[in-house]
Amino acid sequence: MRLLNALRSLIRWHRLNGPEYHHFRRLIIPTSRGSTEIDHLIVSPFGLFVVELKDRSGWIFGNEADAHWTAAHFREKFRFQNPLHQNYGHVKALQELLGVGSEVIHSLVVFRGTFEFKTPIPAGVLCHDYSSWIAAKRDILLDQAAVDAMVASLEAHALRGWFAARRHARSVRARYSDDTTCPKCDGELVIRTARKGPDQGSRFLGCANYPACKYKRTVRAS
Repeated sequence: MRLLNALRSLIRWHRLNGPEYHHFRRLIIPTSRGSTEIDHLIVSPFGLFVVELKDRSGWIFGNEADAHWTAAHFREKFRFQNPLHQNYGHVKALQELLGVGSEVIHSLVVFRGTFEFKTPIPAGVLCHDYSSWIAAKRDILLDQAAVDAMVASLEAHALRGWFAARRHARSVRARYSDDTTCPKCDGELVIRTARKGPDQGSRFLGCANYPACKYKRTVRAS
């Protein structure tokens, strides 16, 4: 069965290996506040496919509005940033760099591994395979000149090498330590109070661009 699934996946990927599709993997691009890293980006006449990959095991709990999701494996629990929010930041970075609108960008989070969602799978999240989902998108959103210009811009601006990776890591740490600016969309962070749920009455920092941007985090102790 594993061999059959691997063969099917290979066939699906073969459909994306034509001249219409331009692949970028682990792409680091500059932003106005540092840099961001995109796991997988495909540029095509059918739009830009921005893919955040998550390798997880165990039970997964999370919904679109949560700041963090949880992976539970036996008695251990691991909290991780909401990948939908994470990929939103990647989309904003691409819009800033390429000057494109959201109507030509497909944002997708893909989970791989031996996991099981224990909460409803949010929109924009796929499990295991995503090549067939991309291959099914056939509406022309970009002409060839626009595709070529975007590919050239990405190749020209991509940050490569060990030093670029180190600088990117420092950029991420600095961005998430800022209590005034949203690390996702550069909006203002404002103090809000939870109105319902188990955290009702507690204060948190939320993006002023909500609901377009749902980033939030707890207020640091002074």
